[in-house]
Amino acid sequence: MTHASVHIQIAPESAPTTPCWFAEVAIMAEILKTYGLVKLIETKVRFARARFDHYELIDFVAVLIGYALSGEPSLQAFYERLAPFSELFMALFERSRLPHRSTLSRFLGALDQPSVEALRSVFQEDLVARTPFGSPAGGLWDRQGKHWLVIDVDGTKQAARQRALPRTKDHPAPHRRFEQVCAKGYFGRKRGQVGRTRTTVLQPYTHQWIGTFSGPGNGDYREEMRHALQAITAYAAAFALPLCQVIVRVDGLYGNTAPVKEILSWKSGVIGRSKEYSWLDLPEVQTRLQSPPDAQVTHPESGTVRDLYDCLAVPLTPAGPVVRLLVGTHPAGDHKPAIGVVRKETVYELFYTTLPPHVFTASDVLQVYLHRGSFETVLSDEDQEQDPDRFSLALALRSGLLADPCAMDVESPFRTRATPLSWCHACAGIFPGSGSFACPCG
Repeated sequence: MTHASVHIQIAPESAPTTPCWFAEVAIMAEILKTYGLVKLIETKVRFARARFDHYELIDFVAVLIGYALSGEPSLQAFYERLAPFSELFMALFERSRLPHRSTLSRFLGALDQPSVEALRSVFQEDLVARTPFGSPAGGLWDRQGKHWLVIDVDGTKQAARQRALPRTKDHPAPHRRFEQVCAKGYFGRKRGQVGRTRTTVLQPYTHQWIGTFSGPGNGDYREEMRHALQAITAYAAAFALPLCQVIVRVDGLYGNTAPVKEILSWKSGVIGRSKEYSWLDLPEVQTRLQSPPDAQVTHPESGTVRDLYDCLAVPLTPAGPVVRLLVGTHPAGDHKPAIGVVRKETVYELFYTTLPPHVFTASDVLQVYLHRGSFETVLSDEDQEQDPDRFSLALALRSGLLADPCAMDVESPFRTRATPLSWCHACAGIFPGSGSFACPCG
């Protein structure tokens, strides 16, 4: 039975509903105009190309921002949903015409790296132009009250799923749209898949994306790390924060000797996981493993209990440099561990850092590395499967064009009883649970 307050009206004219994401795009467009970013892009970012017609670079940037905010499964779905409101959409950015999908594709295919870097610089300068989060914007305070800022550098790989194409004399040679943006690499499933690698730089306390860099296949992770460190250095300088008080957190991708030495050369703090298991054979490490562990920690999700051995000064090479090496051990299970090396029924994991032991115990270092309470929730989205059309949108993600606009959007003396650290949700920091220093929030 139909309720009396329900009215159904049928008309031959189509009346599409406004997309649910349109309001978010309108807010973003208003922010860009209010802070002058639209004008900056129009005046500072130059890209000359024949047959550009009446479109400017800002037209394509507007489409990419809308596509990123929409969450539509593909560019085609985004355009179909946007079609009835195309003029209104472009008017949000003070533009009149929506570029066709094929025009956008040609633009992305022709876009050169200098134009991308100019656009990236506009957003990176805007990132530090205002400080709405206060100073310092969250962070980590050690047991002596010194402020540290943790920045996470995370590498993400994504395979591009492709259907099989016939290869016979009766068919032309296959042509795939991923050929310009993807390459063969190893993505954890099987060798020979095509895909992309992306490195993201995150300031976790305010969820600010400082940078994103990517490449086809396995990518050039060393070069991407250099770009990430340059962005971190510029970010710290903008807030007058000494680089020695910045902790760069990296994963096992940068765990070999050569990348570690390069990261250390930038003179910032670092916490990382190492896959250079030959360090276990060093005399300093073997001597330390013969003694009782410094701490025993339990992982909150997996329940894994690790014994931690703190090796205070381990030379990576005979000529240096020297790092603090933490060795985590736990009994081996029935299956081969995803991380670590098994020796005599024991799994060994390696962590390296430059943090001083008198203010960061071994368990503190592991807690910071496991990013308890902050950026694991932010980066969890990176582990979710995406449609390849979104991940490999022409050359946009290769150069970070699509992701950069979205950037606007924890001892007592060593081997003594340590004061436990606590997490402050108000300012996203880790503080001593007791003592003379406490969270500034009270």
